[in-house]
Amino acid sequence: MLSAINIALSGLNAATTQLNVSANNTANQFSTETDTNGQVTNQPYMPQQVDLVALSGGGVQANVINVNPSTVTIANPSSPSGLSQLPNVDPTQEVVNQQVASYDFQANLKTIEVANDTLQSLLDIKT
Repeated sequence: MLSAINIALSGLNAATTQLNVSANNTANQFSTETDTNGQVTNQPYMPQQVDLVALSGGGVQANVINVNPSTVTIANPSSPSGLSQLPNVDPTQEVVNQQVASYDFQANLKTIEVANDTLQSLLDIKT
């Protein structure tokens, strides 16, 4: 029963990571400058994605990786070259990612609740 709880906890952590990454991508989808160690550079924000990897003992590990390609080129008449680089963030996909992370979180939380109730019932039977 405890292994079910541990597996669900890894799922909760993965869903939290997914939600954090997606929220960060959404918040920075128009960021054309990056602050690196206090130095502002003209590099656009580098969006990230979460790669979920199943663990051999059960559960999941969330690996955060950079999106490739990290930027897209758009027409910008106010730019000297007429072009600008924006982070490669698809707002529609980010909404989907946030919904999936929310569902994952709810499912794993329900698993923990059911396992907890089952353990409580077993303890009640023994007493």
